[in-house]
Amino acid sequence: MRRVISILLILMQLLFFINYFLNDGVMFFNLYLWAFTAIFGIMMGIRSWRNGPYLYENHFLYTATYLIVSLLSILSLLFIVFLFVTRPYLL
Repeated sequence: MRRVISILLILMQLLFFINYFLNDGVMFFNLYLWAFTAIFGIMMGIRSWRNGPYLYENHFLYTATYLIVSLLSILSLLFIVFLFVTRPYLL
């Protein structure tokens, strides 16, 4: 179940990146949802890092998913901060 949630978080954040580059002017409300998703992804990554995989889970897949979620969430937050600094009208 954790792997499914991690994969869904990865897909959601990738869709937010795609949405930003396709619809640049309609981002003011999506930015808050994107920030919430990124914060939730970071919390999920930290929680997955502290806990180990279940007995029936592949260790490599488990490690890869929580690392990708954590890195993508951190990149998302940095990009959102960059947008707040360069385009304050998106607030």
